[in-house]
Amino acid sequence: MLKEYKQNYAQSVNQYIIVDIEGQIQESDDVIFTNLVGKHISTIHPFFESLSSVLKEKNQDLVFSCIHLKDEKNNTIITDIIVKTFDDKQLPLIVILDLTVHYNNYQTTAQVRNESIINSQILELKNEYLKEKEAFKNAFIANFSHELRDPLSGILTFSDILKKTGLNDEQHNYLRVLDSSTYYLKQLIEDILDISKIESGKTEIVVQPFNLPELLNEIAQVYKAKSEQKGLKFITEFNDNLPKIVGGDKVRLRQVLSNFLSNAIKFTEEGSITFKAVLNQTRARKANINFEVKDTGIGISKENQDAIFESFKQLNTSHKYKGSGLGLAIAKHFVELSGSTISVNSKLDKGSSFSTNLNFRLDPNYKLKKEKSVFKNNNSVDKKYNILLVDDSEITQLSVLKILASKGSYFLDIVSQGQDVIPKVTNFDSPVDLILLDIKLPDINGDEVAKQIRKLPEREHKKTPIIALTAKVFKEDLKRYKKAGINDVLNKPFNEEELITIIQQNLK
Repeated sequence: MLKEYKQNYAQSVNQYIIVDIEGQIQESDDVIFTNLVGKHISTIHPFFESLSSVLKEKNQDLVFSCIHLKDEKNNTIITDIIVKTFDDKQLPLIVILDLTVHYNNYQTTAQVRNESIINSQILELKNEYLKEKEAFKNAFIANFSHELRDPLSGILTFSDILKKTGLNDEQHNYLRVLDSSTYYLKQLIEDILDISKIESGKTEIVVQPFNLPELLNEIAQVYKAKSEQKGLKFITEFNDNLPKIVGGDKVRLRQVLSNFLSNAIKFTEEGSITFKAVLNQTRARKANINFEVKDTGIGISKENQDAIFESFKQLNTSHKYKGSGLGLAIAKHFVELSGSTISVNSKLDKGSSFSTNLNFRLDPNYKLKKEKSVFKNNNSVDKKYNILLVDDSEITQLSVLKILASKGSYFLDIVSQGQDVIPKVTNFDSPVDLILLDIKLPDINGDEVAKQIRKLPEREHKKTPIIALTAKVFKEDLKRYKKAGINDVLNKPFNEEELITIIQQNLK
């Protein structure tokens, strides 16, 4: 029985063959190949013909690995072959080692290992591809947004200028349509940028003190007008005990509530919009406030209430309801970033309610920054400020020129290339009081220009206010601008009021 087990389960089977120097088989134990005595060794396999010269040499000890032979049942076996030659008194010995199991196991292990390595490399390549794809997408969105913002600034500027001319009622109506379309396009651009920031993990909550009731009233005033234009009743229910000054992200709160209100108005044809803000509790210097927007619109079926928070998802594809499908996805992200959730209560044809509970910091030491006083438009002022605009967009150049010319308090000099800035700044015959600097210039980045200005030896050049004009306002961008010595940032597109305000806030 042991002999049978050894035959069935041995990892290797060895056959010993004695041959003469001509390759004729003299003795064999016939373990693998039988009835070999008297035959030439090459009858086993043509491989052995290559041993004819080796057999005639003395005292050789050779090993040939991984030789494939056919056994008597015509099965392929994988062998190692040992050839030993001696002196004249001993005949050569050939040992055939059947290592089929060993080699097959090794091959399986090697294959698994190679497949694992290949899969790992494929995964790395996929991750690299996704990173490159994401980087390309973000760069494309940023550049595309920048190119859109210059013409948008032009539209906003010249729309404001036209309003101050002698227009009839029909022309004023045209301008209102133009303003509405521009605002809608601007909002779409902002949404695309926000979703790009979210996907790249570049968004965060910025906590700063602000006047909560004032913000809520500002938002209510805007959407009350929009509701009334559509014939809807707009109801506000703000608790009298809401804290006045709170710490939170004012920009993100406005964005979330504006999204709720915009959707409510969009999907409601008759009835009312209700805007609520209720103080839930104050505890450990935190105020928890519930915000809710209710409408009497078309409603959302229960099975679709999760899908509305997906990016680019629109349940109602009717041309009647326009939008990018990004607003709720952005709102959901910002609310979750604050550690909360959005609740939806809706029935088809009955209306919807969107609500969220948000925490705000309470601190008796909070003080709101006082806005620097802005200068009145007075053409008789003694001081006129020299403004240097560095921007290659003709639309932006003309927009800024028209705005500043209308105020009568500014001289404007314009350059389109970064290389022309230093000669202008160092011209002491016409000292520059403030620089409006586009970040995306054709020959150099604007922040690099700012660094060059700050490295000039004259003290006044280190203090000249520099305002960046840009659409790139990621956190790392703002840090880079500050490090370069840039004082303030004006986000494109901008209108007349925003431009004049930021200029006057930065002039000494």
